[in-house]
Amino acid sequence: MLALPNPFRLESGADIERAQLTWQCAGPEGAPLVVVLGGISAHARCCSADGGGWWESQCGDGRALDTNRFQLLGVDWLGGAAASSAANGADISAADQARALLLLVNRLGRRRVHLLVGASYGGCVAQHLAVLLGARLRHLVLLCSAHRSSAFALALRHVQRAILDLGGDSAAALALARELAILGYVTAAEIESCFLDADAVAPWLEHHGGKFAARFSADAYRCLGRSLDTHRIDPATIRVPTTLFGVRDDVLVPPQLLHEFAAHAACCEYVEISSIHGHDAFLKETDAVGAVLRMALEESP
Repeated sequence: MLALPNPFRLESGADIERAQLTWQCAGPEGAPLVVVLGGISAHARCCSADGGGWWESQCGDGRALDTNRFQLLGVDWLGGAAASSAANGADISAADQARALLLLVNRLGRRRVHLLVGASYGGCVAQHLAVLLGARLRHLVLLCSAHRSSAFALALRHVQRAILDLGGDSAAALALARELAILGYVTAAEIESCFLDADAVAPWLEHHGGKFAARFSADAYRCLGRSLDTHRIDPATIRVPTTLFGVRDDVLVPPQLLHEFAAHAACCEYVEISSIHGHDAFLKETDAVGAVLRMALEESP
């Protein structure tokens, strides 16, 4: 756990007293460093011996992000539901998360980052960290993440927070807000293909909503949702080689946003696929995502 400067001043002007950032590394000490950042529900363990990592499909022994060749670094989000410090009502931006990560990379004594991978919210943070690292970063990979939020994503998160407000931040309200969020991660075609029995849809949503509410808090959900809403960056300020991965069926981060990003970025390759999994393709399209990661690793100078 890294103790951040006390107090840790946020972009909003608020302070977090005695802030701490929880992190974990997997792979040989001193091996090329790969920073791995996931969505708002991700945590520091991208992979683990017990199989409890959030991205076991891409991280670990013999995977695209091979822990025999690279040291993988992950964090628990500030203001999130894991072990890093809570927001205590403050707004934590993606840029705030990136500044904390830069302090961690420096504390670990790493002058170079071989690869920075950010998916969904992690991609928002990764964009800001790429600017801070500059020439210290060899390659950036962004999965289902753009330089700003889409109007549809903003609308969806607005309704999620309204559910929390009406439900008094109860576990039931949080579960329902998460159920709504899930409908943005997947596609209608995926749900139709998975649930030939329409009566099974509601129990499936309720199961995942309840599972999420058991480990998350309404405060953490609000904090990271607002952080997604306020994310803005000029792609032209990212001066490192970048691979951008998009999904034609993603309603949260639609291709037009990624085309806009690529048009303004300094050095960007855009890879687009079609997937029934929509936004969740970065988790479920193992072969396509693995190919992007392996190519980025090979192209890194």
